[in-house]
Amino acid sequence: MKSIMQISSPDLKALVEGEVVVAFSSRGLVDERDEVTFEASPRSDPSELKPAYRRWSDVEVAGTWTAVVEAVHPATLLDPVAGSGRHILSSIPRGDLIVLRVFGEDGNPVLSDVAFDARRRSLEGALSQ
Repeated sequence: MKSIMQISSPDLKALVEGEVVVAFSSRGLVDERDEVTFEASPRSDPSELKPAYRRWSDVEVAGTWTAVVEAVHPATLLDPVAGSGRHILSSIPRGDLIVLRVFGEDGNPVLSDVAFDARRRSLEGALSQ
């Protein structure tokens, strides 16, 4: 199913630059293998971001970006300590943690297969079972 996923501009910037491969959303918004197009919200509260990413609170991300949902996990499974380097938020929100393979307007992934797999494995290692 193809859907539109609203995401904060800082989260989108982190995804399209390959900083992270996850986003958080309301429960049940997407399923594995869904294709999503991002719709960025223009601003984010800087206090919701880790200090290193607060400069991105009002950034705008140009272009059309899509992603394939590779996995969906309850966000509560992400270990707060081990998972802290896998996202840009100051705390883990409720809902779902979504692993996304992001593609640019040219149809190419923003991360190579090797880089994406390494980030995904690192993230999965931070999930409690």
